[in-house]
Amino acid sequence: MYSKLEKVPDAVVEDYLTLLTDLDLTALPENPRERQKAMALAITAGRHGEAAAAQAQVDAAKLVAGASGSGAAEAEVPEASLAAVNFPAKAFYLLAAVGICASSSEARRAIQGGGVKLDGDKLADPNREFSGPEELAGKVLQLGKKTFRRLVG
Repeated sequence: MYSKLEKVPDAVVEDYLTLLTDLDLTALPENPRERQKAMALAITAGRHGEAAAAQAQVDAAKLVAGASGSGAAEAEVPEASLAAVNFPAKAFYLLAAVGICASSSEARRAIQGGGVKLDGDKLADPNREFSGPEELAGKVLQLGKKTFRRLVG
């Protein structure tokens, strides 16, 4: 099947709409992206409720529109506690300690691959050291394009 990071291919959107929703296909927009958004909204609403689905759609639009980090700062970003982090902490350890990566080695690879940002600025050095939680509190840690965590003390 598809991983959570892959988009549903245009060719199967109609099948997914039919199988996963009760939406009237004739009432949906012709644009495949808009149809995918309608499908995502319907599926999320069915699982988490209308309010949560609407908020998720707003947050996703903000994140996509402001991929540089500004959108992430405005959107509802899940929090990650710094309480379990032993400071001073290197960047690779931080990602594992707050749970954004499964292990320190995965975090090191993500940083070296250019896939990690802190408040919109790329983290280039996995050995960058942070002295304490006050240096990180309130900042948004990003892994890839879709994983965001607001760091809290």
